[in-house]
Amino acid sequence: MFIHEPYPGYENQYLSFASGKFFSEEELEAGRKAQFEAMTSYEIPEGMKIEDKIIPGPDEGQELKIRIYKPAGLPEKAPVVMDIHGGGWVGGSLDIDNARCIAIAVRVPCVVVGVDYRLSGTPEVGFPMPLMDCVTAYRWIREHQEELGGNGKIGTHGSSAGANLVGGLSLYLRDHGEEQPALAVMNCPPTSLGFTADPAYTQNFELRMGGGPKHKAAEVQYLNGFDGTPLPSYYAFPYYCPDLEGLNPHFILAAEYDTLRDDGLKYARRLLDTGITTDVFVGAKCCHCWTAAPGVITDMTHDVIALAYKREFGMLDYLKKA
Repeated sequence: MFIHEPYPGYENQYLSFASGKFFSEEELEAGRKAQFEAMTSYEIPEGMKIEDKIIPGPDEGQELKIRIYKPAGLPEKAPVVMDIHGGGWVGGSLDIDNARCIAIAVRVPCVVVGVDYRLSGTPEVGFPMPLMDCVTAYRWIREHQEELGGNGKIGTHGSSAGANLVGGLSLYLRDHGEEQPALAVMNCPPTSLGFTADPAYTQNFELRMGGGPKHKAAEVQYLNGFDGTPLPSYYAFPYYCPDLEGLNPHFILAAEYDTLRDDGLKYARRLLDTGITTDVFVGAKCCHCWTAAPGVITDMTHDVIALAYKREFGMLDYLKKA
């Protein structure tokens, strides 16, 4: 018996987050296994080209791997979307976003570039290194439009920790006078350290991610530990930025059964209150980053995201009345 009523077809995703309080370990293990298989099972559409490439990283001698997705039938010049995978800053890889990147590339249509940024979790890697990897990749994409087949219009997309990095990237680019993405899509983002005080955390406590000692939490590993300051850099957690004026359009996705639900929605409200064009979509009866697995609500969500990209890329001008 489920504590909540998961969206039909997403029961295994629910079990992949559930605790052992209400389910047997066998049930949970079967759900996690099925969810992982669903996440990593995908079909490459006919004619799509997927290529891995190495580019220079921000540090001397460092390299970054990117993955380029080009669907069949693209025009000679098309928009580019940079994708940043999730994994709590300490895990994840390009592979877990293959299905998402394919879905966006086909639906817009556009070139998608996934970024394999450095993962935290060791004393050698932590904020701002993952963010600067993403900044470097974004600059590379902007500077290599001709090579990519881009038309100069760029969007960003990220899930979970990747969504956090998407938000930090926009703020960093704004503050440094660099061109921001046409649209920043933040899928179930952690935007602050205060989400444990939100109603969503209480409502979905049995579906919480992480747990254990606070000093070992993913967000603390990303920050390389607490240092006694009351707030971290707002490039690390965007909600703490005191002034959001001048940001690019955003798209915030939140899941009803996600402990991070309210954290994303609070940031969306601040964007809207500042006058920033912001789409907001809540996946009813869905868990954290539901688009990781195939299903009817995943397809619908990618359709909506693609429509928002088309709007900001100027691909819907034909809808304007003469």
